[in-house]
Amino acid sequence: MPRDVPTLADRISDALPRFTAAERRAARALLARYPTAGMDSIHAFAERAGVSAPTIVRFVAKLGFDGFAEFRRALHDESEAQAQFPLTLATARRAAPDEAAIARLARTFAQTVTDSFAHVREADLDQFARLVADARQRVSLVAGNFTDIAARHLEFHLRKLRRDVHLLPDDLWRRADALADFGRRDVLIAFDVRRYQGDVVETARVARARGAAVVLFTDQWMSGAAEVATLVFRARIDAPSPWDTLVGMLALVEAAALRVDRQLAAPGRARLEAIEALRTRLGITVGDEPRRSAVRAQDPPSHPASNRGAARVRKPRP
Repeated sequence: MPRDVPTLADRISDALPRFTAAERRAARALLARYPTAGMDSIHAFAERAGVSAPTIVRFVAKLGFDGFAEFRRALHDESEAQAQFPLTLATARRAAPDEAAIARLARTFAQTVTDSFAHVREADLDQFARLVADARQRVSLVAGNFTDIAARHLEFHLRKLRRDVHLLPDDLWRRADALADFGRRDVLIAFDVRRYQGDVVETARVARARGAAVVLFTDQWMSGAAEVATLVFRARIDAPSPWDTLVGMLALVEAAALRVDRQLAAPGRARLEAIEALRTRLGITVGDEPRRSAVRAQDPPSHPASNRGAARVRKPRP
């Protein structure tokens, strides 16, 4: 799918204000199980959405399609795009870079960030911040193989601002142990992009079934975890190379972390000050090394018993 062609999910999000109440139900049913919810018959789609077949016809027409068959073909094309990975992407993308290509790449990545923010609502960022800033809630993060770096980046920020932030283990045996403790006081933040990982989707489903709120960071085609998510943030991941990019998703992570920082304000600052004091005490950073040496100099002397062994060591005879 060309980069300048919006996904059907983008078009639905843009058109939501123009839909009737019944058409919005159809839109939400499709976005919750995107794109598969719309790939059955018109009657199956209508039944899943709880609306009539004529409502689906009007919904499809407002999206600019001549009929349901054309609408289904568009969904089928996007379903194929979801399954793409480096070995199946166009070999033309492997052309050797030159200065012009590098400039185009820079513009593409800048546009990726812009596109990723295009459908983010202020209200969603505010809701995310309220969920995550609530000290009564435990926050857990889970990610797939490719999105692990994005999850760790968000976890890095959140554990500086509040307590009880955890990365769920990759080991599924240990993850099952952790999920057994999930309840209404939990927030799960899941990261999943094409080729979507079944364990991430199922983790989100289990967490939601146990009463947790689920926040999903995904791509423009959306992981199946969107079906159970309270909030969904969609980042553009396609790039002019055989590899998808996390540039857009990391930008969304930065925006989400900044909103939490503003939400926590004084408590977050107090925690950061405590962490900095402990870093200084431990002498972690280069600038803290002299202070670390001073701390060592002030350490109490060893217990006399610890030197007894040394006292017994005899000097070698000449």
